[in-house]
Parts: sequence; structure tokens; C-alpha cells
Amino acid sequence: MNAKKIIVAVSLEEETHRPLMQLKSMNIEKDAEIHLVHVIPTIIYARGMQFSVLTYPLPEERPKIEESIMAKLADVKKEIFPDHKNVTFKCLFDANEKAAFNDYVQEQKADLVVVATRGRHGIKNFFDSSFAQHQLKYAPANVLVLR
Repeated sequence: MNAKKIIVAVSLEEETHRPLMQLKSMNIEKDAEIHLVHVIPTIIYARGMQFSVLTYPLPEERPKIEESIMAKLADVKKEIFPDHKNVTFKCLFDANEKAAFNDYVQEQKADLVVVATRGRHGIKNFFDSSFAQHQLKYAPANVLVLR
């Protein structure tokens, strides 16, 4: 694989970890820059007549959440990219997960985006706004979807 900068979308759902394991057997150059990225959705609430805005998770909760996510991304690195030295972990907080991820990909000028799917089919998938489908349409880099 010729990509020098690879952004991997990492979900905490167990169903998406199995497809990511396929990366172990792919010929990814040892000097490739790999970013393991997880996006935490934020929820924005307006309350009261004064329209005060609250976001969840609360800003003071985010460092602890980010620390937990970073530990999980480190585990993914050990499991999938044990021999790669240039692996970065990133945790993003945003109300629009897909746009935040794409912004990060564009900011990093990535060559390749890797996304794993849960492999849903049929009518259930029709109503699911798939992250992988969104990346195929809008990612500012080539996309590899693992299933």
C-alpha cells in the first residue's frame, strides 16, 4: 500500500474491530503516518427562556473521557500496528461526527481514510445513516471500507 498518511476511523463498537484486524495483513509501509481517530458526539441543548446553551459531555468531563479513549486507541495500535512507530491518537468532540472527521482528514492532508462497517444489510441499513457511506461520498481522500 503506497499511502504515506492514513487516517483510521476507530469506533468503540466491537462489531467494527474485527474488520479493522484486516489491516494487520495489509502491506502498510512501516514509515507511514497513521492516525487512529475516534469522534465523541456532543449533544447541544438550549434551555430556558434565556436560551442558555449546554453541551454534553460537559467540558469539564471531556479530559477524563479523552484519557479513556486514548487508552483504547493505544490498545488498537498494539493489536493492529505493533511494528509501526509513527501512530497518532486523536479524540474529537463534535455535534456533527461525520463533518468533524472529514475536517480532520482534510486538515491532515491524508492519502487514505480507513473505515470499518458493521456489515448491516437490508431495510435496517436503509434507515441507518452509515458513517462509511458518508465517507465514501464526502471524504477528501481515498477511502478503504473494511467489512
